[in-house]
Amino acid sequence: GQSKDSNRALSTSSMPAYQPGQGISADALERLRARKTAQEGVADIPAQDSNEQWDRLLGVAAKKKLRCGVCTKPLSEEDQLQQRIVCLRCEQSQDPQPLNRDKLVEEEMEKDIFYYCLRKLPSRAPATAPSPTASTERPRLAPNVAALEEVASAPRLERGVAIDSHNHMVPTGRIPLSVLSFNVLANCYVRVEGQPWNAFPHCTDEVLSWENRQPRILELLQSMAADVICLQEVMMELRNEEWRLPSWIDDLPGYTSVAQGFKQKEWEGQAERNKRVCGVKAPTGVATLFRNSRFEEAAPSKHGSGSGLTVFLKFKDEAAEAGAKQLEVSVGNIHLAGDPSKAAEHLKALNSLKKNLGKQDMRLVCGDFNSECLPGSEVRSWFAEEGFSKVPTGTSWAAPGDPQRLDHVFHTRSLEVVAASGDISMEEALAGLPCSSCPSDHAPVSVLLGAALRGRCPW
Repeated sequence: GQSKDSNRALSTSSMPAYQPGQGISADALERLRARKTAQEGVADIPAQDSNEQWDRLLGVAAKKKLRCGVCTKPLSEEDQLQQRIVCLRCEQSQDPQPLNRDKLVEEEMEKDIFYYCLRKLPSRAPATAPSPTASTERPRLAPNVAALEEVASAPRLERGVAIDSHNHMVPTGRIPLSVLSFNVLANCYVRVEGQPWNAFPHCTDEVLSWENRQPRILELLQSMAADVICLQEVMMELRNEEWRLPSWIDDLPGYTSVAQGFKQKEWEGQAERNKRVCGVKAPTGVATLFRNSRFEEAAPSKHGSGSGLTVFLKFKDEAAEAGAKQLEVSVGNIHLAGDPSKAAEHLKALNSLKKNLGKQDMRLVCGDFNSECLPGSEVRSWFAEEGFSKVPTGTSWAAPGDPQRLDHVFHTRSLEVVAASGDISMEEALAGLPCSSCPSDHAPVSVLLGAALRGRCPW
């Protein structure tokens, strides 16, 4: 008992400043006031104390060094006399150079860190997007960073790499199905006078030139070799006095191509409209291509102006070889208006598309939605109510420093996502699209799916 009392007394006498439940004692406050008035310190820092508590915490005769708020070196006596909080050398130095974001990306940051930091940036002013549609006034909403919060769990497909190189990842009991969607940026919508959304001030003439972009688009499609390719903003050509798909698509061997099924009178009307608005007499639309070696058309395709194009495909031999019934899949290809105020028009187009999609268990809808399709949005809610899930693809469009997810793929539950395309690169996000590594203002989005086999009845 005597030992405990002596220890308690020692503790009370040596460290009296703070008492549990009572805060700092009146004596300690008085001593602090005395230290502050004893001499004027730098930035009103109290003078050095001398008591047992100080010695126990910092060591006997220890002194606290005042340091520069920039370089953290100890302040000189002259700096302290002049009550500086930044040393004279730092104060007289020139203004720091602006942050070189490109160098930071190259030397210090990986893509995941880059997009994490991008999510934490404060909201920017509204940006203008260069993705033309029928409307001549197309303001873009400020980028919603919530779109970047959706964490993609699927393995990533690389742009320019054959998708079927990942077929080994498809689970047993399913067969692979690869799909690619790409808005190729019609040349008639580039730098139209009086339309600032397609001015692309961050791009050189060489980057925007169709003569340079078209071979790179073709090379990209050939290298990825998707089973189904859905294109938007395809500029038609007048061939044999009829508006048809452009001749460069003929350079994709092994594919059957299906254009949006307008009558020639409708194509001509759109061509006249583009001549009036854009200065180029040529219509644009969507087109879907599928591999002849894997599919045949199960039924004639269906078309609509607002609802795009739907093709109905039947797998050829793989399902039969696996001892299962032939599988059918319907693929919708759509390009929604870019004006965010036209949500009602978007839903009307989707309801029209619904009538064309058929009743197959396996259904896909992909294209340029001109929207990030966030959870809770009208478009996303429509797909959820219809039994569709969203493929976790990454960002696909960017003004300088403003990457967004505008291109999407939705699928029914009978299709399993195996791998999907990721975000555009950090360099592309900072520079904006198009650029030297991406020939359109949109990057292609792609997905590898596993289609469930349906076993044959044993009797």
